[in-house]
Amino acid sequence: MATENPRDAISGRNLGRTGLIVYPVGLGAMPLSLDGRPDEKTGIAVIHAALDAGVTLIDTADSYCRDESDVGHNERLIAKALGAHSAGRTVTVATKGGHVRPRGAWMTDGRPERLRRCCEASLKALGVEAIALYQFHRPDPRVPFADSVGALALLKQEGKIRHVGLSNVSAAQLAAAQQ
Repeated sequence: MATENPRDAISGRNLGRTGLIVYPVGLGAMPLSLDGRPDEKTGIAVIHAALDAGVTLIDTADSYCRDESDVGHNERLIAKALGAHSAGRTVTVATKGGHVRPRGAWMTDGRPERLRRCCEASLKALGVEAIALYQFHRPDPRVPFADSVGALALLKQEGKIRHVGLSNVSAAQLAAAQQ
């Protein structure tokens, strides 16, 4: 007896105004790459279980890692898992840039040149030509917000990002970014 595909049982939802249709529950993959993370085989099994359950959105970031020597771990793990699963090509991966992990600490770096390097590293780690949804992880108080968001707009114009997102912003910052 064939089992029902969970994606068929629950209709997808629009992801904001992107036009991307995703299952209403996504996978936040951060725990698969921090201290105490599972081994790679188990991490891939977790991602595959999520895909088997119908998940079509995976949230990650280049900074989901142990420290600066491990940057991109989560993205590489996700790319490996998606490449080994039949549903891998139908998944929207949302990743982020703007955090750094010196000695495992969480710090911001929203400089435009840094965001560009992060995006390019994420493209390589994920093994894609364009990132479906690239988000500014958190505003950096040392960098004008418009400069950081402007860097993502340029990356979108260049075709490296399909959709720009913002994480951890205020309503005022969201309104400013929409300008």
